[in-house]
Amino acid sequence: MRIYLAPCGIGLGHASRCASIALELVRRGHEVLFSTYGDAVEYLKSKGFIVLKSYELEYELDSLGGLDLRGTIAKGPRIIYIFLRQIGAELYYTEISSPDILVSDSRLSSAIAAILRDTPFVLITNQMIVRLPLKKKEMRSLIECTIFELMTSVWRRSKLILIPDFPPPFTISKDNIVFSEEYKDKSVFIGPLLETYPSELLPKSIVKEKIGIRGKKLVLVLIGGTRAEKRRLYEIILKVFKNIKLDKNIVVIVSSGSMYQGEPYNLSENIRVFPWIENKYELLKAADLLICHGGHTTIAEGMYYGVPILALPNEGHTERIGNAKSVEELGIAKTIVQNEITKENLKDIINELLHEEYQRRAREISSELSKFRATKIATDLILSLVQ
Repeated sequence: MRIYLAPCGIGLGHASRCASIALELVRRGHEVLFSTYGDAVEYLKSKGFIVLKSYELEYELDSLGGLDLRGTIAKGPRIIYIFLRQIGAELYYTEISSPDILVSDSRLSSAIAAILRDTPFVLITNQMIVRLPLKKKEMRSLIECTIFELMTSVWRRSKLILIPDFPPPFTISKDNIVFSEEYKDKSVFIGPLLETYPSELLPKSIVKEKIGIRGKKLVLVLIGGTRAEKRRLYEIILKVFKNIKLDKNIVVIVSSGSMYQGEPYNLSENIRVFPWIENKYELLKAADLLICHGGHTTIAEGMYYGVPILALPNEGHTERIGNAKSVEELGIAKTIVQNEITKENLKDIINELLHEEYQRRAREISSELSKFRATKIATDLILSLVQ
């Protein structure tokens, strides 16, 4: 059977969760191919998948790193043009590949192509409604409703909606998941799509010994988002961490998200910076604290691995701020908006989250969530639609 996976190419979260499904499909003897754009292209190629490159879409950022809605709208004609070219590319790719089913991770263009080709499709999303950072409530509501209606008109044609999130009370994207009556019967909370589960790795103490930090606390910094977002957060992290004096018992590993090419280097005695890390899950298993931009996939991975989280969302990114708020309410996280980061508040919150209270709460929630095996569930459900 041939499965066509089409993740959104903004950041790597969508691509990484589709990769976990693809690996399971290949393991079961099925053929997979991808269509995406942006950084997701090289990421998926590095895992050995066939990737059809599409036209790239990205939103604009303002000077503070928040969503620049005005700048994005100003590029409206070009965005519409690129979007139409995406649909054209998807129509061509699906024609030459003749997939049995298409899996769209938050991509309208691929879903529209599936509808036009009369190809069954599955939607993966944790964001059924887009919350916009507008000050005028009436204008925000009008635009949000318009976007919601557009998305709904496409999503309702899907055979199944897979939500890679936890059901209440542990839902991360609760501000962005809105069910209409027609969604309820075909929407399933499956949990996060992971390539590697904690139980498949060595115990935490052994992993720490393996990577040379026995008896120390590991702070893992994973930088993600669009290229512009990664660049900004990377610069903030370097500037602030360079001026922080941490306890000698704390080790910090920073993955720059491919913001530079070259060898790893030491920012200070106990802070090591890597261009990219291949053993992310192994480091998550060893981590005592995860620092990230607040993306859904990374937060879900941290929760599953039982690691407290410090979220650093960019101002105006309502989804990530909402994600951070959700995990704060669970008692396993803290949030600092990027333009409010200082060496003082960053150091204080790192020390706070390394306390046993947060460690224990994160382990308790991880224990509750360990029953979810989203990769198997998603693969079974996708295949059931065409077998």
